[in-house]
Amino acid sequence: MKTTPKPKYQCLTCACTQTRTLSDEAAVEIHEFLEVIAANFMSSYGQRIYRHYAKQAKRQFKNEKPWEHPHPGQPF
Repeated sequence: MKTTPKPKYQCLTCACTQTRTLSDEAAVEIHEFLEVIAANFMSSYGQRIYRHYAKQAKRQFKNEKPWEHPHPGQPF
């Protein structure tokens, strides 16, 4: 019986090539844990994050004012 080689992945920190070390079950458990952390973080800080992005968008819109400097050759 012929075995297929394990796929190799490049390490993000040192660019070495290593074989996968997590089982599928372990990967799923870590993923679920991170989802819980992200959900808790968003429930605590989500409004502040959205408010920050809304302020950034408003500032960018005010600074650009595309209607004052139309781009030639582009339809309105």
